[in-house]
Amino acid sequence: MESLRDELLAVFDAEYRDHLRAIRAVMASGCTSRRDVAEIFRRIHSLKGAARAVELPGVEGVAHTLENRLSGLLAASTLPDAADLKAIADTLDEIDLIMTSAPPAADVPPDAPLPAENAAYVQVPVARLDALASAVHDLMSVADRHERLWARVMDLLADSRAVMHAPERMRADPVAEFGRMTRRLMAVGRERELMAGQIDRALLRLGEEVHAVTLVPAESVFGSLAPMARRIAREHGGPEAGVDVHMHGMGVQTERRVMQALRDPVIHLVRNAIVHGYETRAQRLKAGKSERLNITISVTLTGVRLQVAVSDDGRGPDLHAIAARAAGQGLVHADAPLDARQLLARVFEPGFSTRGQADSLAGRGVGLSVVAEAARALHGTVRMEQRQPAGTTVTLTVPVSQRQRTVLLVENAGQTLGLPGRVIRHLLRIRREDIRMLNGLPFGVVPRPPDGVQPARETAGQAEELVPLVPLLAFVGDEDAPLPVRDGAVSVAVMEVDGVRCGFAVERMVDVRTLLVSDATAVGLDSELVPGIAWPREDQPVFVLSPDRLFARWRLRGNGGAVRFSDVDDAAAVAPVRHAPLVMVVDDSITTRTLQKTILQSHGYDVCLAVDGEEALAQLQQSTRHVDVVVTDVEMPRMDGFDLLAAMRADPHLADIPVVLMTSRDEGEDVRRGMEGGARAYLTKQRFDQGELIDTIRGLL
Repeated sequence: MESLRDELLAVFDAEYRDHLRAIRAVMASGCTSRRDVAEIFRRIHSLKGAARAVELPGVEGVAHTLENRLSGLLAASTLPDAADLKAIADTLDEIDLIMTSAPPAADVPPDAPLPAENAAYVQVPVARLDALASAVHDLMSVADRHERLWARVMDLLADSRAVMHAPERMRADPVAEFGRMTRRLMAVGRERELMAGQIDRALLRLGEEVHAVTLVPAESVFGSLAPMARRIAREHGGPEAGVDVHMHGMGVQTERRVMQALRDPVIHLVRNAIVHGYETRAQRLKAGKSERLNITISVTLTGVRLQVAVSDDGRGPDLHAIAARAAGQGLVHADAPLDARQLLARVFEPGFSTRGQADSLAGRGVGLSVVAEAARALHGTVRMEQRQPAGTTVTLTVPVSQRQRTVLLVENAGQTLGLPGRVIRHLLRIRREDIRMLNGLPFGVVPRPPDGVQPARETAGQAEELVPLVPLLAFVGDEDAPLPVRDGAVSVAVMEVDGVRCGFAVERMVDVRTLLVSDATAVGLDSELVPGIAWPREDQPVFVLSPDRLFARWRLRGNGGAVRFSDVDDAAAVAPVRHAPLVMVVDDSITTRTLQKTILQSHGYDVCLAVDGEEALAQLQQSTRHVDVVVTDVEMPRMDGFDLLAAMRADPHLADIPVVLMTSRDEGEDVRRGMEGGARAYLTKQRFDQGELIDTIRGLL
């Protein structure tokens, strides 16, 4: 980042999307309670403060206007009417348009792609970062052992040279000396082979975890298209033109580069649906449709292929006009019969358009050819279909990824199955007599998680945990399959998904391989459980299982006993004592938290963060390190700043910690309430000055 503001803008980009997503969810539920109105008010209030922090007056202004309107509703204890709901929706659209910086269509070349969002920051679940850090740690550990092995090799070479220059050692007992050196060489050779496998597995796991971090939800790429569509509709049909945009599958995750590459093609399809599907209000009502054009953007994951479909209920494709245009361009014979499938494939040809004249939105035949080129660039396909009773659907289908994947090959009932390497934690052979039965269910003993992370059911001193054992065959063939015992032991792959571990017993483990996985839906398999297929040998396919679906089906079977893990951060307990004062910043705005944290750290303070009063109170009560000052917002979910202040004053262990209230609420009553409640200072964000904040904290220490 070139400056702090650049970094804050990137953080704000993620934060505002989160606020708008949550508000739209409340709107979708009907906004039928005062609590709903309060939730929207809180988020708009936070959004306004964050916009001020990053100097976005446009966003701050529209948020402030809506905040005042919502404040009036809360004061009167009334629910929003149709005009209020429209004002909320319009404000969200306006914020979206400001942030995406999409220029009016008249100011850009026809069919030009609208700008994509700032991709500098993506939101990554903490569990994914923990897994990535663990993979890096494993690789470093293997590298360290490899270095020690190399040192042993050098020692062995030095010893061999010493023997060569000391023939009396060989003459004394040549057989014993030769045997000793041979054993050492063999031991080093075996360890080298083992180490090579460990390095390969560590590198492959690291690659898997790096890939997992790059996954983003569809909503992060397509979530802002609804306001964009409404703007395009107004430009095309005038102020009265309207469009309702419906989103499905926005939680589907795939590689960011794949999802981002589909954004411009989808924008073209939305524009095309509006321009070619537009009908006047009278025309739609006469056809028995709703007053407004409906556009649906659906994202689905089928096997290892991603599908993005854009549907509308407009006029639908004019096959006669398409046929005439195609014949005019020499794409079909003028007397050829109308074949809908073939004709609709022609609309993706360069320069193809059925519009009589071009304008700022369409007509030059560029948009759909761009869509086709994007699909081809991703090794995918695009197709257009007529909807019944009216409208059009265009579907983009592309591979989720063409990269190789690491899988553990196992054999079960004559089939070779692949278990994704990224979720495998242990490969074990458990003796039959070592299996423990609890409540009639079999469990195996495995080492506890590394790096100090402890399962919920064990104490800090324990080095083992119990995981349930289930036959893999019970989920891919025989529901009543027993645990496969071979030579008195069970082969178990311990897998972990979302913090839950389970040991899947297999007949035989074959190998760990890196394979190119293809879509498995064409072979008639269960595409949910078996989304991919690989062919390591021409005569025997490998069916790659989905760990998420495997765990989901295991839970449905009612097999209890799984040990769940919670993220345990031991950093505070083992970190050395430092002399810098510790300041806790409490604010539900990530932008505000980032700004205050940066300012405080630049002045030599240690900083810890909390998103609301409830989390702050829990940290204060559980932390092994003393917090010197708390700087808290007032308007927050679950527990606001006033309630946090009261809770701290009621706790004898926390009562002496100075509290600074820093909020946008600058009314005299709020200031008086805060100071009477025990706050040592009250600062307002409207007149925020970092020097004042630093001076205030220094005065309290």
